[in-house]
Amino acid sequence: MNILLTNDDGIEHSGIQTLISNLSEEHNVFTMAPDRNRSGFGSAITFLTETKAKKIKENIYSLDGTPVDCVKNALEFYCPFEPDIVVSGINPGPNLGSVLLYSGTVGAAFEGRNLKYPSIAVSVASFEITDYGFAANIVKDILNKINKLNLDSSSILNLNVPDNKKFKNPKLKVTKTYLDEQNRDEEDFLEDQKCLEEGSISLSPIKLETISKANLKDLKDFLDEF
Repeated sequence: MNILLTNDDGIEHSGIQTLISNLSEEHNVFTMAPDRNRSGFGSAITFLTETKAKKIKENIYSLDGTPVDCVKNALEFYCPFEPDIVVSGINPGPNLGSVLLYSGTVGAAFEGRNLKYPSIAVSVASFEITDYGFAANIVKDILNKINKLNLDSSSILNLNVPDNKKFKNPKLKVTKTYLDEQNRDEEDFLEDQKCLEEGSISLSPIKLETISKANLKDLKDFLDEF
């Protein structure tokens, strides 16, 4: 499999370095990541100044830009192959609920999807974690079976892995992510936050929906009175 790899914590972060090492054992990996920590940049892009890339070694580059810049530049100028998937992470700290709007990890994955590539954002539910090997192995297992998944063309996968020191044998569960708490409902699927709290691995299909049918009707009724 051809993989484009990025993150928001910077090229030197151990999360992405672990993924480079682990995924390269079985896959063709090209990496472009920010040259420093760009956490919280969401889907920001650089457009007032020119970004510059630096080759670190074969198929590994840093960029003085945002996570989304990395995806754009890699696909347009640097990646020597057509990727089968964009992988963003591994991020320290969970990316759940409305926090997704600020996450550079998730922003980079959405940019991959915007450019028509399947994408997955990867995070661990700990800010103190030092060993990303367990989470990297979960990513590898998912990628080995990803061809069997027919995901909505506007959606990405959002993977959140609990701290393996605290939860030794977590199960992988399909979860729901809510950007708006008022939209919560009672269905068969766990909420991502509850999934992590119980010590399971959360895997959510997510997309940003800008259309509200109820609000469209209300707004039309409002304008009809003008």
